[in-house]
Amino acid sequence: MGESENKLGQRLLKEGKITSGQLEVALKEQNRTREPLGKILNRLAFVAQADISSILAFQARVKFVDLRGLDIDPEVLKLIPYEVALKNKLIPLSLENGRLRVGMADPFDIVTRDEVEMISKLKVEVVAAAEDEISKILHELSEKNLGREESGGEKFNVPLEESMQKMGTPGIKEGVEGLAEIGATIKLVDEIIAQAIESEATDIHIEPDDGLVRIRYRVDGLLHPFSSLPKTLQSAVNTRIKILSNLNISETRVPQDGRIQFSLKDRKIDLRISVFPGVYGENIVIRLLDKEKMLLSLEQLGFSRHILSSYRQAVNRNNGIILVTGPTGSGKTTTLYATISQLNCQEKKIITLEDPVEYLFPLIRQSPINPKAGLTFASGLRAILRQDPDVILVGEIRDQDTLQMAMRAALTGHLVFSTLHTNDAAGAIPRLLDMGAEPYLLASSLIAVLSQRLIRSICPSCKELAPVDQASLAIVGRLTKGGTPLDLYRGKGCHKCLHTGYRGRIGIFELLTVSSKVKELILQRKDSKVIQEAAMEDGMVSLMDDALQKTLQGMTTLEEVLRVV
Repeated sequence: MGESENKLGQRLLKEGKITSGQLEVALKEQNRTREPLGKILNRLAFVAQADISSILAFQARVKFVDLRGLDIDPEVLKLIPYEVALKNKLIPLSLENGRLRVGMADPFDIVTRDEVEMISKLKVEVVAAAEDEISKILHELSEKNLGREESGGEKFNVPLEESMQKMGTPGIKEGVEGLAEIGATIKLVDEIIAQAIESEATDIHIEPDDGLVRIRYRVDGLLHPFSSLPKTLQSAVNTRIKILSNLNISETRVPQDGRIQFSLKDRKIDLRISVFPGVYGENIVIRLLDKEKMLLSLEQLGFSRHILSSYRQAVNRNNGIILVTGPTGSGKTTTLYATISQLNCQEKKIITLEDPVEYLFPLIRQSPINPKAGLTFASGLRAILRQDPDVILVGEIRDQDTLQMAMRAALTGHLVFSTLHTNDAAGAIPRLLDMGAEPYLLASSLIAVLSQRLIRSICPSCKELAPVDQASLAIVGRLTKGGTPLDLYRGKGCHKCLHTGYRGRIGIFELLTVSSKVKELILQRKDSKVIQEAAMEDGMVSLMDDALQKTLQGMTTLEEVLRVV
Protein backbone atom coordinates (compact mmCIF):
# COMPACT_ATOMS: atom_id res chain seq x y z
CA MET A 1 0.00 0.00 0.00
CA GLY A 2 1.36 3.44 -0.98
CA GLU A 3 2.14 6.16 1.54
CA SER A 4 -0.77 8.36 0.40
CA GLU A 5 -3.23 5.47 0.79
CA ASN A 6 -1.83 4.66 4.24
CA LYS A 7 -2.36 8.30 5.24
CA LEU A 8 -5.88 8.21 3.75
CA GLY A 9 -6.88 5.23 5.89
CA GLN A 10 -5.36 6.66 9.04
CA ARG A 11 -6.92 10.10 8.55
CA LEU A 12 -10.39 8.63 7.90
CA LEU A 13 -9.93 6.59 11.06
CA LYS A 14 -8.77 9.63 13.04
CA GLU A 15 -11.72 11.74 11.90
CA GLY A 16 -14.16 9.01 12.85
CA LYS A 17 -15.32 8.41 9.29
CA ILE A 18 -14.55 4.69 9.51
CA THR A 19 -13.85 2.18 12.27
CA SER A 20 -10.68 0.13 12.70
CA GLY A 21 -12.67 -2.98 11.78
CA GLN A 22 -13.86 -1.39 8.52
CA LEU A 23 -10.30 -0.34 7.68
CA GLU A 24 -9.09 -3.89 8.30
CA VAL A 25 -11.77 -5.32 6.00
CA ALA A 26 -10.89 -2.78 3.28
CA LEU A 27 -7.17 -3.54 3.53
CA LYS A 28 -7.81 -7.29 3.16
CA GLU A 29 -9.97 -6.58 0.10
CA GLN A 30 -7.19 -4.38 -1.29
CA ASN A 31 -4.67 -7.20 -0.94
CA ARG A 32 -7.02 -9.36 -2.97
CA THR A 33 -8.05 -6.91 -5.71
CA ARG A 34 -5.19 -4.35 -5.74
CA GLU A 35 -7.75 -1.55 -6.10
CA PRO A 36 -7.15 1.91 -4.57
CA LEU A 37 -8.12 1.99 -0.89
CA GLY A 38 -10.51 4.92 -1.34
CA LYS A 39 -12.40 3.12 -4.09
CA ILE A 40 -12.79 0.02 -1.92
CA LEU A 41 -14.01 2.01 1.10
CA ASN A 42 -16.61 3.73 -1.07
CA ARG A 43 -17.64 0.51 -2.80
CA LEU A 44 -18.18 -1.17 0.57
CA ALA A 45 -20.30 1.85 1.61
CA PHE A 46 -18.01 2.54 4.58
CA VAL A 47 -17.47 6.19 3.65
CA ALA A 48 -18.86 8.75 1.20
CA GLN A 49 -16.83 9.66 -1.87
CA ALA A 50 -16.87 13.34 -0.86
CA ASP A 51 -15.10 12.53 2.42
CA ILE A 52 -12.40 10.58 0.56
CA SER A 53 -11.92 13.38 -1.97
CA SER A 54 -11.71 15.99 0.80
CA ILE A 55 -8.87 14.13 2.51
CA LEU A 56 -7.07 13.53 -0.80
CA ALA A 57 -7.30 17.28 -1.42
CA PHE A 58 -5.74 17.97 1.98
CA GLN A 59 -2.91 15.54 1.28
CA ALA A 60 -2.28 17.00 -2.19
CA ARG A 61 -2.50 20.53 -0.78
CA VAL A 62 -5.22 21.59 -3.19
CA LYS A 63 -8.73 22.89 -2.67
CA PHE A 64 -11.75 20.59 -2.51
CA VAL A 65 -14.76 21.71 -4.56
CA ASP A 66 -18.31 20.46 -4.03
CA LEU A 67 -19.74 20.06 -7.53
CA ARG A 68 -23.37 19.69 -6.42
CA GLY A 69 -25.41 22.56 -7.84
CA LEU A 70 -22.35 24.12 -9.49
CA ASP A 71 -23.11 26.02 -12.70
CA ILE A 72 -20.36 25.42 -15.28
CA ASP A 73 -19.99 27.62 -18.36
CA PRO A 74 -20.63 25.50 -21.51
CA GLU A 75 -17.75 27.28 -23.24
CA VAL A 76 -15.39 26.05 -20.51
CA LEU A 77 -16.63 22.47 -20.99
CA LYS A 78 -15.58 22.64 -24.64
CA LEU A 79 -11.93 23.18 -23.67
CA ILE A 80 -11.43 19.51 -22.79
CA PRO A 81 -12.57 16.68 -25.12
CA TYR A 82 -15.35 14.62 -23.57
CA GLU A 83 -13.47 11.34 -23.93
CA VAL A 84 -10.41 12.75 -22.12
CA ALA A 85 -12.61 13.94 -19.25
CA LEU A 86 -14.43 10.61 -19.06
CA LYS A 87 -11.27 8.50 -19.21
CA ASN A 88 -9.39 10.52 -16.57
CA LYS A 89 -12.36 11.38 -14.28
CA LEU A 90 -12.02 15.14 -14.49
CA ILE A 91 -14.20 18.14 -15.31
CA PRO A 92 -13.18 21.68 -16.42
CA LEU A 93 -14.78 24.15 -14.00
CA SER A 94 -13.74 27.72 -14.83
CA LEU A 95 -11.32 29.89 -16.78
CA GLU A 96 -9.85 32.97 -15.10
CA ASN A 97 -6.85 35.03 -16.21
CA GLY A 98 -5.68 32.33 -18.61
CA ARG A 99 -5.74 29.66 -15.89
CA LEU A 100 -8.08 26.68 -16.28
CA ARG A 101 -9.45 25.23 -13.06
CA VAL A 102 -10.02 21.47 -13.37
CA GLY A 103 -11.74 19.22 -10.85
CA MET A 104 -10.04 15.82 -10.62
CA ALA A 105 -10.92 12.67 -8.73
CA ASP A 106 -7.20 12.00 -8.28
CA PRO A 107 -5.39 15.30 -7.57
CA PHE A 108 -2.07 13.40 -7.42
CA ASP A 109 -2.27 12.49 -11.13
CA ILE A 110 0.43 14.79 -12.51
CA VAL A 111 0.55 13.03 -15.89
CA THR A 112 -3.12 13.78 -16.58
CA ARG A 113 -2.65 17.41 -15.48
CA ASP A 114 0.18 17.80 -17.99
CA GLU A 115 -1.97 16.18 -20.70
CA VAL A 116 -4.80 18.64 -20.00
CA GLU A 117 -2.37 21.56 -20.21
CA MET A 118 -1.10 20.30 -23.55
CA ILE A 119 -4.62 19.83 -24.95
CA SER A 120 -6.04 23.13 -23.69
CA LYS A 121 -2.80 25.12 -24.15
CA LEU A 122 -3.57 26.72 -20.76
CA LYS A 123 -2.04 26.64 -17.31
CA VAL A 124 -4.07 24.24 -15.18
CA GLU A 125 -5.05 24.63 -11.54
CA VAL A 126 -6.08 21.28 -10.08
CA VAL A 127 -8.80 21.06 -7.42
CA ALA A 128 -10.15 17.87 -5.90
CA ALA A 129 -13.72 16.75 -6.52
CA ALA A 130 -15.75 13.69 -5.66
CA GLU A 131 -15.46 11.02 -8.35
CA ASP A 132 -19.16 10.16 -8.24
CA GLU A 133 -20.09 13.83 -8.76
CA ILE A 134 -17.72 14.11 -11.73
CA SER A 135 -19.23 10.95 -13.24
CA LYS A 136 -22.74 12.29 -12.64
CA ILE A 137 -22.01 15.55 -14.47
CA LEU A 138 -20.33 13.74 -17.38
CA HIS A 139 -23.29 11.38 -17.60
CA GLU A 140 -25.72 14.31 -17.69
CA LEU A 141 -23.64 15.97 -20.40
CA SER A 142 -23.75 12.73 -22.40
CA GLU A 143 -27.53 12.44 -22.03
CA LYS A 144 -28.18 16.11 -22.77
CA ASN A 145 -25.55 17.13 -25.28
CA LEU A 146 -24.35 13.87 -26.75
CA GLY A 147 -27.77 12.61 -27.67
CA ARG A 148 -28.00 9.18 -26.05
CA GLU A 149 -31.63 8.67 -25.10
CA GLU A 150 -33.74 5.57 -24.82
CA SER A 151 -37.42 5.13 -25.44
CA GLY A 152 -39.23 3.02 -22.87
CA GLY A 153 -35.98 1.24 -22.07
CA GLU A 154 -36.12 -0.55 -25.38
CA LYS A 155 -34.81 1.38 -28.40
CA PHE A 156 -33.07 4.66 -29.06
CA ASN A 157 -35.27 7.56 -30.14
CA VAL A 158 -32.98 9.11 -32.72
CA PRO A 159 -32.68 6.94 -35.87
CA LEU A 160 -29.35 6.30 -37.52
CA GLU A 161 -30.14 8.65 -40.42
CA GLU A 162 -30.79 11.54 -38.02
CA SER A 163 -27.51 10.84 -36.22
CA MET A 164 -25.70 11.05 -39.54
CA GLN A 165 -27.42 14.32 -40.39
CA LYS A 166 -26.21 15.82 -37.11
CA MET A 167 -22.66 15.14 -38.19
CA GLY A 168 -22.94 18.10 -40.52
CA THR A 169 -24.00 20.59 -37.82
CA PRO A 170 -22.05 23.86 -38.26
CA GLY A 171 -19.83 25.14 -35.47
CA ILE A 172 -18.41 21.78 -34.37
CA LYS A 173 -14.74 21.28 -33.58
CA GLU A 174 -12.73 20.68 -36.73
CA GLY A 175 -10.40 17.76 -37.36
CA VAL A 176 -10.83 14.00 -37.05
CA GLU A 177 -10.19 13.91 -33.31
CA GLY A 178 -12.67 16.72 -32.70
CA LEU A 179 -15.29 15.11 -34.91
CA ALA A 180 -14.92 11.86 -32.99
CA GLU A 181 -15.70 13.65 -29.73
CA ILE A 182 -18.93 15.40 -30.74
CA GLY A 183 -22.29 14.03 -29.74
CA ALA A 184 -23.41 13.04 -33.22
CA THR A 185 -20.45 10.69 -33.74
CA ILE A 186 -20.85 9.19 -30.29
CA LYS A 187 -24.55 8.73 -30.95
CA LEU A 188 -23.89 7.20 -34.36
CA VAL A 189 -21.41 4.59 -33.08
CA ASP A 190 -23.66 3.78 -30.10
CA GLU A 191 -26.59 3.29 -32.50
CA ILE A 192 -24.60 0.91 -34.70
CA ILE A 193 -23.57 -1.23 -31.71
CA ALA A 194 -26.94 -1.08 -29.92
CA GLN A 195 -28.93 -2.09 -33.00
CA ALA A 196 -26.51 -4.98 -33.59
CA ILE A 197 -27.18 -6.20 -30.04
CA GLU A 198 -30.94 -5.88 -30.50
CA SER A 199 -30.67 -7.76 -33.82
CA GLU A 200 -28.81 -10.53 -31.95
CA ALA A 201 -25.79 -10.13 -34.23
CA THR A 202 -22.50 -11.78 -33.36
CA ASP A 203 -20.30 -9.45 -35.42
CA ILE A 204 -20.38 -5.94 -36.89
CA HIS A 205 -18.43 -5.37 -40.12
CA ILE A 206 -17.54 -1.75 -40.93
CA GLU A 207 -16.13 -1.89 -44.47
CA PRO A 208 -14.92 1.19 -46.37
CA ASP A 209 -15.43 1.19 -50.12
CA ASP A 210 -15.05 3.69 -52.92
CA GLY A 211 -17.44 6.50 -52.00
CA LEU A 212 -19.14 4.91 -48.96
CA VAL A 213 -18.69 2.87 -45.79
CA ARG A 214 -20.73 -0.33 -45.73
CA ILE A 215 -22.02 -1.76 -42.43
CA ARG A 216 -23.08 -5.40 -42.20
CA TYR A 217 -24.21 -7.53 -39.27
CA ARG A 218 -23.57 -11.25 -38.93
CA VAL A 219 -26.83 -12.73 -37.69
CA ASP A 220 -27.23 -16.49 -37.25
CA GLY A 221 -23.98 -17.10 -39.09
CA LEU A 222 -24.75 -15.07 -42.24
CA LEU A 223 -23.91 -11.45 -43.07
CA HIS A 224 -26.82 -9.05 -43.63
CA PRO A 225 -26.54 -5.46 -44.96
CA PHE A 226 -27.50 -2.94 -42.29
CA SER A 227 -26.65 0.54 -43.54
CA SER A 228 -24.20 2.63 -45.54
CA LEU A 229 -22.43 5.74 -44.27
CA PRO A 230 -21.08 8.63 -46.34
CA LYS A 231 -17.34 8.38 -46.94
CA THR A 232 -16.89 11.68 -45.06
CA LEU A 233 -17.84 9.94 -41.79
CA GLN A 234 -15.29 7.14 -42.10
CA SER A 235 -12.44 8.82 -40.19
CA ALA A 236 -14.70 10.07 -37.40
CA VAL A 237 -16.36 6.69 -36.81
CA ASN A 238 -13.02 4.84 -36.91
CA THR A 239 -11.46 7.32 -34.48
CA ARG A 240 -14.39 7.05 -32.07
CA ILE A 241 -14.10 3.25 -32.01
CA LYS A 242 -10.33 3.43 -31.53
CA ILE A 243 -10.70 5.86 -28.63
CA LEU A 244 -13.20 3.57 -26.92
CA SER A 245 -10.91 0.55 -27.30
CA ASN A 246 -7.69 2.39 -26.32
CA LEU A 247 -6.09 1.98 -29.74
CA ASN A 248 -3.64 4.32 -31.45
CA ILE A 249 -5.77 6.77 -33.45
CA SER A 250 -2.78 8.06 -35.43
CA GLU A 251 -1.73 4.60 -36.67
CA THR A 252 -3.58 3.47 -39.81
CA ARG A 253 -0.98 1.26 -41.48
CA VAL A 254 -0.88 -1.83 -39.24
CA PRO A 255 -3.55 -4.09 -37.68
CA GLN A 256 -4.69 -3.32 -34.13
CA ASP A 257 -6.80 -5.21 -31.59
CA GLY A 258 -8.73 -3.86 -28.62
CA ARG A 259 -11.67 -4.39 -26.28
CA ILE A 260 -14.70 -2.39 -25.14
CA GLN A 261 -17.39 -3.09 -22.54
CA PHE A 262 -20.67 -1.70 -23.86
CA SER A 263 -23.70 -1.17 -21.61
CA LEU A 264 -27.23 -1.45 -22.97
CA LYS A 265 -30.01 -1.19 -20.40
CA ASP A 266 -29.02 -3.67 -17.67
CA ARG A 267 -26.76 -5.75 -19.91
CA LYS A 268 -23.00 -5.50 -20.30
CA ILE A 269 -21.67 -6.73 -23.63
CA ASP A 270 -17.96 -7.34 -24.22
CA LEU A 271 -16.77 -6.16 -27.63
CA ARG A 272 -13.58 -7.39 -29.31
CA ILE A 273 -12.25 -4.92 -31.88
CA SER A 274 -10.12 -5.85 -34.88
CA VAL A 275 -8.79 -3.06 -37.13
CA PHE A 276 -7.19 -4.06 -40.43
CA PRO A 277 -5.82 -1.68 -43.11
CA GLY A 278 -7.21 -1.96 -46.62
CA VAL A 279 -7.19 -0.21 -49.99
CA TYR A 280 -10.05 2.15 -49.09
CA GLY A 281 -9.07 2.61 -45.44
CA GLU A 282 -9.27 0.60 -42.24
CA ASN A 283 -11.72 -2.30 -42.01
CA ILE A 284 -13.18 -2.78 -38.54
CA VAL A 285 -14.80 -5.94 -37.23
CA ILE A 286 -16.49 -5.83 -33.82
CA ARG A 287 -17.30 -9.18 -32.20
CA LEU A 288 -20.12 -9.06 -29.67
CA LEU A 289 -19.67 -11.39 -26.71
CA ASP A 290 -22.89 -11.63 -24.72
CA LYS A 291 -22.27 -13.58 -21.52
CA GLU A 292 -25.97 -14.38 -21.14
CA LYS A 293 -25.94 -16.22 -24.48
CA MET A 294 -22.49 -17.70 -24.07
CA LEU A 295 -23.03 -19.40 -20.72
CA LEU A 296 -25.61 -22.02 -21.63
CA SER A 297 -26.20 -25.41 -20.06
CA LEU A 298 -25.55 -28.57 -22.07
CA GLU A 299 -29.31 -29.10 -22.36
CA GLN A 300 -29.72 -25.72 -24.08
CA LEU A 301 -27.18 -26.41 -26.82
CA GLY A 302 -29.41 -28.70 -28.87
CA PHE A 303 -28.08 -32.17 -27.94
CA SER A 304 -30.40 -35.07 -28.67
CA ARG A 305 -31.13 -37.22 -25.62
CA HIS A 306 -28.97 -40.12 -26.80
CA ILE A 307 -25.90 -37.98 -27.67
CA LEU A 308 -26.19 -35.95 -24.47
CA SER A 309 -26.29 -39.11 -22.34
CA SER A 310 -23.16 -40.48 -24.01
CA TYR A 311 -21.36 -37.14 -23.76
CA ARG A 312 -22.15 -36.87 -20.04
CA GLN A 313 -20.67 -40.32 -19.47
CA ALA A 314 -17.48 -39.19 -21.23
CA VAL A 315 -17.06 -35.92 -19.32
CA ASN A 316 -17.64 -37.63 -15.99
CA ARG A 317 -14.53 -39.77 -16.49
CA ASN A 318 -11.55 -39.02 -14.24
CA ASN A 319 -8.92 -38.94 -16.96
CA GLY A 320 -8.50 -38.92 -20.72
CA ILE A 321 -8.83 -36.51 -23.65
CA ILE A 322 -12.12 -35.19 -25.03
CA LEU A 323 -11.95 -33.18 -28.25
CA VAL A 324 -14.54 -30.83 -29.76
CA THR A 325 -14.08 -30.35 -33.50
CA GLY A 326 -15.59 -28.19 -36.20
CA PRO A 327 -14.81 -25.12 -38.30
CA THR A 328 -14.43 -21.60 -36.89
CA GLY A 329 -17.77 -20.28 -35.67
CA SER A 330 -19.31 -23.69 -35.03
CA GLY A 331 -19.81 -23.09 -31.29
CA LYS A 332 -16.91 -25.15 -29.93
CA THR A 333 -16.03 -22.61 -27.20
CA THR A 334 -19.65 -22.41 -26.07
CA THR A 335 -19.82 -26.20 -25.74
CA LEU A 336 -16.58 -26.33 -23.76
CA TYR A 337 -17.72 -23.51 -21.45
CA ALA A 338 -21.00 -25.34 -20.83
CA THR A 339 -19.05 -28.52 -20.09
CA ILE A 340 -16.60 -27.06 -17.58
CA SER A 341 -19.46 -25.14 -15.94
CA GLN A 342 -21.11 -28.48 -15.24
CA LEU A 343 -17.87 -29.88 -13.80
CA ASN A 344 -17.06 -26.78 -11.74
CA CYS A 345 -17.27 -27.44 -8.00
CA GLN A 346 -15.31 -27.01 -4.77
CA GLU A 347 -13.87 -30.53 -4.99
CA LYS A 348 -12.19 -30.07 -8.39
CA LYS A 349 -9.45 -27.76 -9.61
CA ILE A 350 -10.03 -26.69 -13.20
CA ILE A 351 -7.37 -24.74 -15.12
CA THR A 352 -7.74 -23.34 -18.62
CA LEU A 353 -5.38 -22.03 -21.30
CA GLU A 354 -7.29 -19.89 -23.78
CA ASP A 355 -6.68 -17.63 -26.77
CA PRO A 356 -8.18 -15.32 -25.57
CA VAL A 357 -10.10 -15.75 -22.29
CA GLU A 358 -13.62 -14.75 -23.29
CA TYR A 359 -15.51 -15.10 -19.99
CA LEU A 360 -14.50 -15.55 -16.39
CA PHE A 361 -15.77 -18.31 -14.09
CA PRO A 362 -15.65 -18.52 -10.30
CA LEU A 363 -13.18 -21.12 -8.91
CA ILE A 364 -11.78 -21.92 -12.38
CA ARG A 365 -8.20 -20.71 -12.93
CA GLN A 366 -8.06 -19.16 -16.41
CA SER A 367 -4.99 -17.95 -18.28
CA PRO A 368 -4.61 -16.37 -21.75
CA ILE A 369 -1.70 -17.56 -23.86
CA ASN A 370 0.99 -14.99 -24.70
CA PRO A 371 3.36 -16.33 -27.38
CA LYS A 372 5.46 -13.13 -27.35
CA ALA A 373 6.21 -13.72 -23.67
CA GLY A 374 6.81 -17.43 -24.23
CA LEU A 375 3.46 -18.67 -22.88
CA THR A 376 2.16 -21.02 -25.56
CA PHE A 377 -0.34 -23.85 -25.26
CA ALA A 378 2.52 -26.35 -24.95
CA SER A 379 4.59 -24.43 -22.36
CA GLY A 380 1.48 -23.44 -20.42
CA LEU A 381 0.24 -27.02 -20.32
CA ARG A 382 3.63 -28.16 -19.04
CA ALA A 383 3.41 -25.61 -16.21
CA ILE A 384 -0.24 -26.44 -15.43
CA LEU A 385 0.70 -30.03 -14.61
CA ARG A 386 2.66 -28.66 -11.62
CA GLN A 387 -0.47 -26.86 -10.35
CA ASP A 388 -2.22 -30.10 -9.27
CA PRO A 389 -5.27 -29.80 -11.58
CA ASP A 390 -8.11 -32.28 -11.95
CA VAL A 391 -9.48 -30.88 -15.22
CA ILE A 392 -7.55 -29.00 -17.92
CA LEU A 393 -8.95 -27.06 -20.87
CA VAL A 394 -6.50 -26.26 -23.66
CA GLY A 395 -7.95 -23.86 -26.21
CA GLU A 396 -6.62 -25.72 -29.24
CA ILE A 397 -4.18 -28.48 -30.13
CA ARG A 398 -2.06 -26.79 -32.77
CA ASP A 399 1.26 -28.62 -32.73
CA GLN A 400 3.03 -31.81 -31.73
CA ASP A 401 4.33 -30.40 -28.43
CA THR A 402 0.84 -29.48 -27.24
CA LEU A 403 -0.49 -32.88 -28.33
CA GLN A 404 2.28 -34.77 -26.53
CA MET A 405 1.69 -32.79 -23.31
CA ALA A 406 -2.09 -33.35 -23.54
CA MET A 407 -1.64 -37.11 -23.90
CA ARG A 408 0.85 -37.14 -21.03
CA ALA A 409 -1.63 -35.23 -18.84
CA ALA A 410 -4.44 -37.63 -19.73
CA LEU A 411 -2.33 -40.69 -18.95
CA THR A 412 -1.26 -39.30 -15.57
CA GLY A 413 -4.78 -38.93 -14.24
CA HIS A 414 -6.12 -35.64 -15.68
CA LEU A 415 -9.24 -34.97 -17.73
CA VAL A 416 -8.22 -32.83 -20.72
CA PHE A 417 -10.53 -30.88 -23.04
CA SER A 418 -9.42 -29.23 -26.27
CA THR A 419 -10.49 -28.34 -29.82
CA LEU A 420 -9.35 -29.33 -33.29
CA HIS A 421 -10.31 -28.12 -36.76
CA THR A 422 -11.66 -31.15 -38.64
CA ASN A 423 -14.80 -31.70 -40.71
CA ASP A 424 -16.07 -34.66 -38.71
CA ALA A 425 -15.33 -36.61 -35.56
CA ALA A 426 -13.56 -39.52 -37.27
CA GLY A 427 -11.25 -37.12 -39.11
CA ALA A 428 -9.71 -36.01 -35.82
CA ILE A 429 -7.90 -39.33 -35.33
CA PRO A 430 -5.84 -39.34 -38.58
CA ARG A 431 -5.09 -35.66 -37.96
CA LEU A 432 -3.66 -36.43 -34.52
CA LEU A 433 -1.62 -39.31 -35.91
CA ASP A 434 -0.25 -37.01 -38.64
CA MET A 435 0.73 -34.52 -35.91
CA GLY A 436 3.01 -37.15 -34.39
CA ALA A 437 0.85 -38.98 -31.85
CA GLU A 438 2.00 -42.53 -31.19
CA PRO A 439 -0.96 -44.85 -31.97
CA TYR A 440 -0.70 -46.75 -28.67
CA LEU A 441 -0.64 -43.50 -26.65
CA LEU A 442 -3.57 -42.02 -28.58
CA ALA A 443 -5.63 -45.19 -28.22
CA SER A 444 -4.99 -45.18 -24.47
CA SER A 445 -5.70 -41.49 -23.83
CA LEU A 446 -8.51 -40.46 -26.22
CA ILE A 447 -12.02 -40.88 -24.74
CA ALA A 448 -14.30 -39.21 -27.27
CA VAL A 449 -14.49 -36.73 -30.15
CA LEU A 450 -17.50 -34.44 -30.48
CA SER A 451 -18.01 -32.81 -33.87
CA GLN A 452 -20.53 -30.00 -34.23
CA ARG A 453 -22.03 -27.26 -36.39
CA LEU A 454 -24.51 -24.46 -35.76
CA ILE A 455 -27.68 -24.52 -37.80
CA ARG A 456 -30.38 -21.86 -38.06
CA SER A 457 -33.71 -22.45 -36.34
CA ILE A 458 -37.09 -21.72 -37.92
CA CYS A 459 -38.52 -18.42 -36.69
CA PRO A 460 -41.33 -19.31 -34.25
CA SER A 461 -43.28 -16.16 -35.18
CA CYS A 462 -43.78 -17.11 -38.82
CA LYS A 463 -43.45 -20.90 -38.76
CA GLU A 464 -45.67 -22.76 -41.23
CA LEU A 465 -45.97 -26.13 -42.95
CA ALA A 466 -43.76 -26.52 -46.02
CA PRO A 467 -44.65 -28.49 -49.16
CA VAL A 468 -42.98 -31.91 -49.37
CA ASP A 469 -41.62 -32.91 -52.77
CA GLN A 470 -40.00 -36.13 -53.97
CA ALA A 471 -36.50 -34.77 -53.42
CA SER A 472 -37.32 -34.06 -49.77
CA LEU A 473 -38.82 -37.53 -49.35
CA ALA A 474 -35.67 -39.10 -50.79
CA ILE A 475 -33.45 -37.29 -48.29
CA VAL A 476 -35.56 -37.45 -45.13
CA GLY A 477 -37.78 -40.44 -45.78
CA ARG A 478 -35.16 -43.01 -44.77
CA LEU A 479 -35.37 -41.75 -41.17
CA THR A 480 -39.15 -42.23 -40.95
CA LYS A 481 -41.05 -45.43 -40.53
CA GLY A 482 -42.94 -46.72 -43.52
CA GLY A 483 -46.30 -45.02 -43.97
CA THR A 484 -45.56 -42.29 -41.40
CA PRO A 485 -46.84 -38.89 -42.65
CA LEU A 486 -43.98 -36.48 -43.28
CA ASP A 487 -44.43 -32.93 -41.97
CA LEU A 488 -41.75 -30.39 -42.76
CA TYR A 489 -41.78 -26.72 -41.72
CA ARG A 490 -40.36 -23.42 -42.87
CA GLY A 491 -40.39 -19.78 -41.85
CA LYS A 492 -42.56 -17.51 -43.97
CA GLY A 493 -40.47 -14.43 -43.09
CA CYS A 494 -41.40 -11.56 -40.78
CA HIS A 495 -39.85 -8.45 -39.23
CA LYS A 496 -38.69 -10.41 -36.18
CA CYS A 497 -36.43 -12.63 -38.30
CA LEU A 498 -35.40 -9.89 -40.78
CA HIS A 499 -37.65 -11.71 -43.31
CA THR A 500 -35.24 -14.66 -43.50
CA GLY A 501 -37.57 -17.24 -41.94
CA TYR A 502 -34.90 -18.11 -39.35
CA ARG A 503 -34.20 -16.83 -35.87
CA GLY A 504 -31.48 -18.17 -33.58
CA ARG A 505 -29.29 -21.23 -33.98
CA ILE A 506 -28.99 -24.66 -32.41
CA GLY A 507 -26.19 -27.21 -32.48
CA ILE A 508 -26.04 -30.41 -34.46
CA PHE A 509 -23.63 -33.04 -33.20
CA GLU A 510 -21.95 -36.37 -33.77
CA LEU A 511 -20.15 -38.08 -30.91
CA LEU A 512 -17.47 -40.68 -31.56
CA THR A 513 -16.69 -42.62 -28.41
CA VAL A 514 -13.43 -44.58 -28.50
CA SER A 515 -14.61 -48.15 -28.13
CA SER A 516 -12.36 -51.21 -28.18
CA LYS A 517 -13.07 -51.56 -31.91
CA VAL A 518 -12.03 -47.94 -32.58
CA LYS A 519 -8.90 -48.38 -30.44
CA GLU A 520 -7.87 -51.32 -32.60
CA LEU A 521 -8.32 -49.20 -35.75
CA ILE A 522 -6.19 -46.42 -34.21
CA LEU A 523 -3.39 -48.93 -33.54
CA GLN A 524 -3.64 -50.01 -37.19
CA ARG A 525 -3.55 -46.34 -38.39
CA LYS A 526 -6.77 -46.77 -40.38
CA ASP A 527 -8.17 -43.79 -42.29
CA SER A 528 -11.19 -41.74 -41.21
CA LYS A 529 -13.64 -43.55 -43.49
CA VAL A 530 -12.97 -46.91 -41.84
CA ILE A 531 -13.15 -45.36 -38.36
CA GLN A 532 -16.43 -43.62 -39.27
CA GLU A 533 -18.01 -46.88 -40.42
CA ALA A 534 -16.93 -48.68 -37.24
CA ALA A 535 -18.30 -45.88 -35.05
CA MET A 536 -21.63 -45.97 -36.92
CA GLU A 537 -21.83 -49.71 -36.27
CA ASP A 538 -21.30 -48.92 -32.57
CA GLY A 539 -24.32 -46.60 -32.65
CA MET A 540 -22.86 -43.20 -33.54
CA VAL A 541 -25.36 -40.75 -35.07
CA SER A 542 -23.78 -38.75 -37.90
CA LEU A 543 -23.99 -34.96 -38.23
CA MET A 544 -26.34 -35.34 -41.18
CA ASP A 545 -28.68 -37.71 -39.37
CA ASP A 546 -28.77 -35.49 -36.28
CA ALA A 547 -29.61 -32.51 -38.49
CA LEU A 548 -32.33 -34.44 -40.35
CA GLN A 549 -33.87 -35.51 -37.03
CA LYS A 550 -34.10 -31.85 -36.06
CA THR A 551 -35.76 -31.18 -39.43
CA LEU A 552 -38.39 -33.81 -38.72
CA GLN A 553 -38.95 -32.26 -35.28
CA GLY A 554 -39.71 -28.90 -36.92
CA MET A 555 -36.61 -27.14 -35.60
CA THR A 556 -34.99 -26.30 -38.94
CA THR A 557 -35.44 -26.72 -42.68
CA LEU A 558 -34.03 -29.19 -45.15
CA GLU A 559 -32.50 -26.31 -47.15
CA GLU A 560 -30.58 -25.17 -44.06
CA VAL A 561 -29.35 -28.72 -43.39
CA LEU A 562 -28.02 -29.05 -46.92
CA ARG A 563 -26.34 -25.62 -46.67
CA VAL A 564 -24.49 -26.42 -43.45
CA VAL A 565 -23.79 -30.16 -43.67
